[in-house]
Amino acid sequence: MSIHRIIPSDSTEWDKTLEGINHSFAHTRQSCLAMKLTTGYNTYLYVFEKDNVIIVCPLAERKFNSYTDIVTPYGFSGFTGNGLHPDFLKYWDEFTKENNFVCGYLSQNPLFTKKDYYHSEDSYSNTNLYFLDLRQSLTELFDNLDANRKRIIKNFRQAEASFTYNKTSLTEFFISNNHNFLKSINASEANYFKRETLEYICGLENVYMAGAVEKDKIVSVYIFAHTEYSADCLFNVPLPEGRKYAPTLLWAGLKYYKSKKIPVMNLGGGLKEDDSIAMSKERFGAYKLPFINLKQIYNKNVYEKLCAEVNADKDDMNGYFPAYRRK
Repeated sequence: MSIHRIIPSDSTEWDKTLEGINHSFAHTRQSCLAMKLTTGYNTYLYVFEKDNVIIVCPLAERKFNSYTDIVTPYGFSGFTGNGLHPDFLKYWDEFTKENNFVCGYLSQNPLFTKKDYYHSEDSYSNTNLYFLDLRQSLTELFDNLDANRKRIIKNFRQAEASFTYNKTSLTEFFISNNHNFLKSINASEANYFKRETLEYICGLENVYMAGAVEKDKIVSVYIFAHTEYSADCLFNVPLPEGRKYAPTLLWAGLKYYKSKKIPVMNLGGGLKEDDSIAMSKERFGAYKLPFINLKQIYNKNVYEKLCAEVNADKDDMNGYFPAYRRK
């Protein structure tokens, strides 16, 4: 049997391969298939298997002129596996060379990746991800909130009286308002998804939605997803008058996943370390882990050639990667 194999996004073999391996929603076939509906990229699960060790990573191939580079699809995935293998890095290098990839930009979920899965010199981080340990009791989780969040969550039951959990109406609200909300916060291009992607995600069984209603009108929605190993905060889209509901909607998601015995919730991170978005997550008493992105160059000559063609700095590894794709 080959040490490397790839499983396309339309194959349920992907689901079977992940069984017994710690992984997030972004590792799943469903999440990656949803992203493919927007990008159109060739998307698959890379699988290394040798000596009873399995290491996987979702990948998407992108074309640039006549060349190909790889990325992890949107979300927090990266390498994860059931153990370590001393020769994995050698075989990963072999895989990238065999497929003539120029480079790779691979985001790593700090809950599930291991430092042995990559070379330290390829890793870059300028922000953190924030996590809540849902194995704690609700009392302990409440006690970890900062004073402001405690004041808000103390009135959770009162706020929840105006919540809706109807996925049909919340999906319609989300899709109708997502684009304008992203424009209002100057979100990057990577956050704009086609309607097909959003509808597919909202229709999944492992996606949970909570919304706030004022005067019979939905004013905010929070969308979550989970595997048995972790829950993720995917989207929060409010109208201006609905922004105040973010903490209580998040608490609703927290309570739901505690009831399902999901051990941890990923709140995401800020745009940079300690910005206002990051601080809002710290107020929930979350712990933080570095969000690592791997910037790997597999064919240096071609990488430098492509950078030269668009007058990009081939040596700048701290900025946008790959440099030749910077707009």
